[in-house]
Parts: sequence; C-alpha cells; structure tokens
Amino acid sequence: MNFKKIHQEILKRSSKYNIIKNEIKKNGIIKIQKSRLDLFTFITKTIISQQISDKVAQSLWKKFCLSFKTEYPSKNHIINKHQLNNALENLGISQKKKSYIQAFYDNSKENLINLLESQNEETIRNSLIKFSGIGNWTCDMVLIFYLNRINIFPNSDLIIKKTSERLCALENKKIDFANSFSPYLSILSLHLWKMSKRVL
Repeated sequence: MNFKKIHQEILKRSSKYNIIKNEIKKNGIIKIQKSRLDLFTFITKTIISQQISDKVAQSLWKKFCLSFKTEYPSKNHIINKHQLNNALENLGISQKKKSYIQAFYDNSKENLINLLESQNEETIRNSLIKFSGIGNWTCDMVLIFYLNRINIFPNSDLIIKKTSERLCALENKKIDFANSFSPYLSILSLHLWKMSKRVL
C-alpha cells in the first residue's frame, strides 16, 4: 500500500480546511501496521481496552502477555480455559469483559480469520457482532488494525467524535468527514487520534 500517495491525497482533500491540513502536516505520513497477534488475542486486547484510557489498557495488556511469557500471545499459547481464566483474573477487569473473552475463546473457530479476510465489511461486522461483547467499535478496530481495511471511520469512538466536533468548531463549519475523505477514512482516523493530543 502506498501510504505516501494516500497522505498526499488526504492533504489535497483537506485543502479547504486550514487547521485540519496543518494538523495532518504535523502528523506526517501515517501507516497502518499489520498486527502480530492472532484474531483471538487481538479481540481479547480490544475487549480489555473498551471504555478505558490508552495508558491503563497498555498496562493491562502487558500484564496479560506476562501470563503467557510472550510479547505476542496467540490462542495456541493458552493451554486450557483455566489458564485463560487465571490470566484474566489477574487483570482485575469487569466480570462482563471476562465473560465476553471466555465466550469468544469457546466459540470462535480456528479458521474464522480465513473466512473473514476475503469478506466485505458488512459480512465481517455481521460475523463478529454475533459474539457477546463485540459491537461496532470492536468491529472497527478489527477492520482497521487487524484486517487493515483502508476506509473505516469509527464514529462511535469517543476521541474520534470529540476531535471531529472540535475541528468543526475550529474551522467554523460543519464537515462531512466520511464524504470528504473516503476512501481513506482509516488513515484519517489515525490522524484524528494523533492530533487529538494537540486540539482537544
């Protein structure tokens, strides 16, 4: 994927929004990195991260990884459900989150990722949303950071929402981000997350 070309295109599309264009310039070229986790541990990490700060989420994830003595745990590292339960207990996360992860461990098939990779966005969402604890936000994270889909706008994400609203206020106009920046919405989202530290 040519991220330099995508960056130039996003800058071109932001030319009528001075503040947004300057913030994107400050960010520089942004790339989507391929996850080194398998689908089970990626979903586990995402569920752990739901509705908590990045700092807390990172700390909990490090703790989870330590339970399996690897930086990139996979479902294969988990000997049995008892070991998984112990690792989750050590995190002090809510009972709901634990039950979501346990249910996904029990019910997700080994070949689920192979089935998803070739599917369109709607089919992927429908397949994942069947699992308890997986909603639109988690689907968005899977689509962007696991499947590396380039045109996903996670408008249910609190930071994306706040940053979008703040930029509209700063530009003094209503901006249809989805329409203005499609088909590069995943990259735009990464820009919004990065610039949120400066504009919020």
